[in-house]
Amino acid sequence: MVTFCWPYFDPEYENLSEKINPPRVVVDNTSDNNVTLVKFDSVNRPGTLLQVVQVLTDLDLNISKAYISSDGGWFMDVFHVTDQLGKKITDQSLIDFIQHSLGTKKSSPTTGVKTCLGRMVGEQAIAEHTVIELTGTDRLGLLSEIAAVLANLRCNVVAAEVWTHNGRVACLVYLTDVLSHGPIEDSQRLSVIKEQLCSLLKGNDDRRGVRMEFSIGLTHTHRRLHQIMFADRDYEICNTLFSMHALIQMDHVLFRNITFVTWMAVL
Repeated sequence: MVTFCWPYFDPEYENLSEKINPPRVVVDNTSDNNVTLVKFDSVNRPGTLLQVVQVLTDLDLNISKAYISSDGGWFMDVFHVTDQLGKKITDQSLIDFIQHSLGTKKSSPTTGVKTCLGRMVGEQAIAEHTVIELTGTDRLGLLSEIAAVLANLRCNVVAAEVWTHNGRVACLVYLTDVLSHGPIEDSQRLSVIKEQLCSLLKGNDDRRGVRMEFSIGLTHTHRRLHQIMFADRDYEICNTLFSMHALIQMDHVLFRNITFVTWMAVL
């Protein structure tokens, strides 16, 4: 009988350095007269920089400058931050939220915080809107048609933002109920809204299809639109457009000194 011995690796070993040296977050309002310095030190792991930037942008903060440095397995950042009004971050609730989100505590804050634009941020914040995510073929007047359909369904459009690229459209629409002024949670009503909007988005030449999803709560608009457009793979359409073959015919009329150019694209 042959006995095999295998080395044992503790699954917690990868997180050992982070437990020994937990992330450190310092919000400094004294070193600079014009901006707040957010200093973040932690173990260098994939996604660390993205996590810090997402937390700051979710709070509607502007990053005017950043110093990024890495020494071995250690990651050290300094961000120059102001709010949307160009002022330093003095609200203690925002400072606590930054330290809580990037620090050693893994749980989310028990309450949401309000940004300088009046937007609530935090997983435990009360949902104020129903968010519709739409993806389809772009055309003239589409947003107006979407608003008309929602108005007929007794929905109040609080805000909407649309991105278009390569003939595709990604849209986030924030809704409330006309009567209650709160989020729409009735599943049957949501299914009716989805059915009518999907029918509206289907164009005559819709090769890539239509997608629509609901979410109740808060989201970062620009980041979500980036994700929607990337998931729709709108960038691939550009390759299709440039892969076409062109047939060009040139006819020169001598007595009038005119050249006729005939161009025809073949997919």
